[in-house]
Amino acid sequence: ALFDPDNPVRADVGLQFAASFEPTRGLILSGAVRQPLTGNLDTSTRASNSVLPHVRSDVTEYAKQSDIQIKNLTAEYFFRPGKNLYGRITAGYLETMYGGVSGEVLWKPVNGNLAFGAELNYAIQRDFDQLFGLQDYDIVTGHASAYYDFGGGYLGQLDVGRYLAGDYGATVSLDREFDNGFRVGAFFTLTDVPFDEFGEGSFDKGIRFSIPVDWLTGSANQGGYGTTIRPVQRDGGARLDVRNRLYGIVRGSHTTELEDRWGKFWR
Repeated sequence: ALFDPDNPVRADVGLQFAASFEPTRGLILSGAVRQPLTGNLDTSTRASNSVLPHVRSDVTEYAKQSDIQIKNLTAEYFFRPGKNLYGRITAGYLETMYGGVSGEVLWKPVNGNLAFGAELNYAIQRDFDQLFGLQDYDIVTGHASAYYDFGGGYLGQLDVGRYLAGDYGATVSLDREFDNGFRVGAFFTLTDVPFDEFGEGSFDKGIRFSIPVDWLTGSANQGGYGTTIRPVQRDGGARLDVRNRLYGIVRGSHTTELEDRWGKFWR
């Protein structure tokens, strides 16, 4: 956790255990449990002053009021509804702060640079202890997305829709993906929330990066570590953090550099 004026760097160290099972083609049951061992993420005393629904600004409460944490526990189903079309349905505890149901479709030709997608979610806020309980806040969110591969590893994305606090707007992203699998990018989001109601920072923006596991292990693997760095975490422009969104998976299976790993998944 970065940029808290009281302590600009906070961190926890612990263990995380993850497992997945594919009982039939396209259906994946998976989960991850985390146990923090030491750190200071739970020492922040800055309470949220947001006038919007606290969809993200209470994030420190999830560190304060939890011990062992269920990070995600989901059933995912991937399917092919038609030519150049891909689909995903995910249900369960989707991320640290939300459970619910997420559905997505993507149109992407194998040799095309342009792709379009749509996602619809019903999200329910989880209890701060990150176990099985849920809070009263729920919302329907969704986005229409356009993706473009500019070549040379540059990828652009535009998402337009409804965010977790009920605000409407758009997110613009640009990422650079290197041949070794490293990826770095930046984004900004503007919604109908006025800057003064958004609070510190005026609008959501940040940079993100990801590091592939196979760069460290030397064997083909779809996993990796990624994070997003924001100057401040507020409630406007907040989007659900659903794992395995389709564009990244599908584009990976379409690239000529892909070794024989997930290509068979879509047959």
